[in-house]
Amino acid sequence: MRNKRIFVAVIAALYASSAYHFVRYYVFFTEFYLKLNAYLTGRERIPFQERILPVFIMRPLLAWQPLTHLLSSRRGALSPPARGIFFLISLVTFAVVIYYTHRLYYAVSTRKTFAYLVYPFLLYTVMWSYSIHIDQNFSYPYDFLSLAFFTAGLYYIYKRQFLPLVFIMLIGTLNRETTLFLIGIYILDAATIPTVASTASFRERFDRAQIDWFRVAILCIIWASIKLTLSHYFAHNDNSENHIRLAENLVIFNPKNWPGALNICGYLLPVAFILRRRIEPIRFANYFYILAPWIAIMAISGLLIETRIYGELSTYVAIAAVLELEHYADHLRDIRTTPGSTDEPTSSHPTEAPALHAVAGD
Repeated sequence: MRNKRIFVAVIAALYASSAYHFVRYYVFFTEFYLKLNAYLTGRERIPFQERILPVFIMRPLLAWQPLTHLLSSRRGALSPPARGIFFLISLVTFAVVIYYTHRLYYAVSTRKTFAYLVYPFLLYTVMWSYSIHIDQNFSYPYDFLSLAFFTAGLYYIYKRQFLPLVFIMLIGTLNRETTLFLIGIYILDAATIPTVASTASFRERFDRAQIDWFRVAILCIIWASIKLTLSHYFAHNDNSENHIRLAENLVIFNPKNWPGALNICGYLLPVAFILRRRIEPIRFANYFYILAPWIAIMAISGLLIETRIYGELSTYVAIAAVLELEHYADHLRDIRTTPGSTDEPTSSHPTEAPALHAVAGD
């Protein structure tokens, strides 16, 4: 028991160190795209200024002299004070992301075979989504806040806790408008027929009669009210970057840009999507269908080569990949335990061998 506690403590320390190192790298080596003074005073370009929540966090912290004095004497990611506060916000919110990612995994997984892989998969997806870029290597104060809100929203959708989801919509939409996709996932979750086979067609997976459209309307009204209010309040800001980008995406989307554009969650999203029929439960697998409207909307409003526009999907893709790996491990176990199989266990603990093989690959 004592050795187990030591092992868990060592792993926790390693994970905490890697989280700190990643956030520090993200803050230090990406380009902070906003004009901070303009953003904090409500004069930044649209649509960036409409993502207002970080202003309410950063402005009081920048006005707190003991903190700014401390940060002024630091180096690296903690200096100057504006970057140091950006680093602290990112670090705290990334910790929230890790927390809700594990809660979501334990809520979804029936096997929990590879719980120890959830964080490494998450770290992999966020590293590529937010910091490993050649083009459009930008960072924004609302990025990790958005990831935290979206991950918490997924958790409450799956647990079917509506009131916390309403809170996520109220606060999260002030941060970034991608909370809109949580409404789509809420509809997919509510309409899913849980008893159908994983091989069922799209139409066989859903029953629209199961959807509580009144609750959907509440979520839509919250999102639209906040979005319209912010658009009206900042109507006189510079609107030069708030335009349809479809033509730009068609121009830049040539073969030399394909590797960058496919870097969605570290190239893991396409693989996880192809293997989505191996994800159990089917409710969680069906969340993948949000990709169609997500890509369509981002092709119009964002640059597809800037893969952080898919960043909120990092936690979902990480968990989906772990669930697919658990399915594969069970498949190996079934093969080894089938009567008449010529395979003999190579370990004195036969239940451990499939998991080891699953980690190593086929």
